[in-house]
Amino acid sequence: MQLPLQDPYKLKGKKVAILGFGKSGFASAKLLSRFDAKLIINDCKKEEELLSQVELVKNNIQKVYAGHHTLEAVENVDLVVVSPGVPLSIPILVSAVYKGLPVIGEIELSYQILKFFKEDIKIIGITGSNGKSTTSTLVYEFLRKDEKNVQLAGNIGNPLAEVVLKLIDKEITIDYLVVELSSFQLESIKSFKPDFAAILNITADHMDRYSSMKDYIEAKVKIFMNQSKEDYLVLNIDDKSTPSVVEHLKKLYLKRSSLPHIFYFSRLHKVYGAYLEGELIYFEPREDLDEAIRDEMKKTVLNTLDFKIKGVHNIENVMAASLLALLSGCKGQALKDVLEKFTGLPHRMEFVRVVDGVSFINDSKGTNVDAVRKSLESLHNVILIAGGRDKDGDFESLKDVVKDRVKTLILIGEAKEKIAKALGDVVSFYFEEDMKSAVIRAKSIAKPGDTVLLSPGCASFDMFKNFEHRGDVFKEIVNSL
Repeated sequence: MQLPLQDPYKLKGKKVAILGFGKSGFASAKLLSRFDAKLIINDCKKEEELLSQVELVKNNIQKVYAGHHTLEAVENVDLVVVSPGVPLSIPILVSAVYKGLPVIGEIELSYQILKFFKEDIKIIGITGSNGKSTTSTLVYEFLRKDEKNVQLAGNIGNPLAEVVLKLIDKEITIDYLVVELSSFQLESIKSFKPDFAAILNITADHMDRYSSMKDYIEAKVKIFMNQSKEDYLVLNIDDKSTPSVVEHLKKLYLKRSSLPHIFYFSRLHKVYGAYLEGELIYFEPREDLDEAIRDEMKKTVLNTLDFKIKGVHNIENVMAASLLALLSGCKGQALKDVLEKFTGLPHRMEFVRVVDGVSFINDSKGTNVDAVRKSLESLHNVILIAGGRDKDGDFESLKDVVKDRVKTLILIGEAKEKIAKALGDVVSFYFEEDMKSAVIRAKSIAKPGDTVLLSPGCASFDMFKNFEHRGDVFKEIVNSL
């Protein structure tokens, strides 16, 4: 599909259906209202739950359909904008596509309008099953330290539509835009093209939405499907999914006879890109790079012992972020300055406190099995609090690391029995009804030198609003001990 929004001012009077009215859908509504589009809102929440947001764009809303997704919402509309939480496979969207209606997401909508107003902006897109938020934040901080006009948006919680609206209204200036992208957001892109893209890793996640790993990978690789030979792609050569990603690159080459510049990062091998030797991270450029970027890469060496953030997973995040920043023209000194102070993000291996010699760590963002593995690989003598709403995770794959690193499991939420069945033969476990009883149980059995780790391996929606709420509850309880 070619750009349906070559001139966003032609949206005036057009009917646009917005499916899903959470943070992303609301941001889309505000952006579309800026161009006087007529909005049809459709969300599964009750209408009274939508009132406060609807009120802010009420002058542009023609109809609100609440409680369920209905075909009426897409009748006689010119465009459908779908929020990330709404699968493209639901009947209403299948019907819209069948009728030939353009169906795009908030990222695509925002990208097309952004390019109309500022065509030369450099976009850095980052996806992966784990590490997206930390890597995206690091890239943003690196460029900001290098005194570039940069904004951070996307899955990290700041909708791209809000950033574009601020640009249009001249509240901000942007030369670089760092966009964290989930697989859900990538599903609905059409023309979105980052100048610099990274796939950090792809491990089983959201298997409750995807029918297979193949489908999940196909969503992730859409990040580079519109890239050209002038663009850059960063991959994790150590990741088991990378051969599948390379197969998609080969297909792209057969289709276009060109590929973006490809660089790798690795903890295990010397590569063109970023690699680890001992405690040091080196950067190896290709000869076809701009000379100034090539020279900056060669002279930049990072010492992992100087980093505030710790763990194997964070070394990978730093390598990816540093490589993206250097390729986009950032100075190596900016990387060093940031890494000496950056302590990480909330809910991502966040140290809470020590109580009677026991460390408490909040990793509520660990919502899939591989995230739990990465967190455990950095620790020993762990009392692990896990569980929540299952995303069809393969908990049995954790047996080796749990046997080696975990002393006891404290299990909560809908998935607790599944996790116990998968891991109960290698470690002792307790069932608890809520977070408070889980923390109290962990405190009662932990010894000085142990670590109580909240790394659920599941979604939070069975007991909490989101992973942030879950992490905040955990921290509040720990701080009250």
